[in-house]
Amino acid sequence: MEHLPENVQTLLQHPMVTYAYTSTQESFLTRVVALRSEYIQPYLIEPLSAFLTNSTAMPDLLSIALLVIIFYISLRVLDYARRVIMFWVMLAFRLVFWGSVLGFAWYVYRVGIDTAGRDVGWLFGVISGFIQDFQQRAVTASNASSHDGKSGFSWGR
Repeated sequence: MEHLPENVQTLLQHPMVTYAYTSTQESFLTRVVALRSEYIQPYLIEPLSAFLTNSTAMPDLLSIALLVIIFYISLRVLDYARRVIMFWVMLAFRLVFWGSVLGFAWYVYRVGIDTAGRDVGWLFGVISGFIQDFQQRAVTASNASSHDGKSGFSWGR
């Protein structure tokens, strides 16, 4: 209390404050003792001690505790394995992405921007042609299956 100002120290040493502090402390202790004797002892401590002293219940409790521990450890190991697998998969995707970016940059550097632009346009045309052909075949197959009365796609007719 040396670090408090003098007026606060005198206020805390007043008989009314010390009485309130001690009466509150005694009241709290009596309430805790009453809580322990009325509720905790008869409803928690005695049934738990009777359960633990019973010789037939102990192996079952031990088995359950061991099962919970094994389950927790197995979940931790599986989580570690998942994180390791995701690290390697993401590393592979990142390497492929940045490798393709660097490869494309190297290709543009080697052939020039005009030739690279024409090649990208040609590649875009080929991809759009494949997509249009796929959509046309899907529409044809769905029309053929709806006329036959069968459901689903029928490829290769």
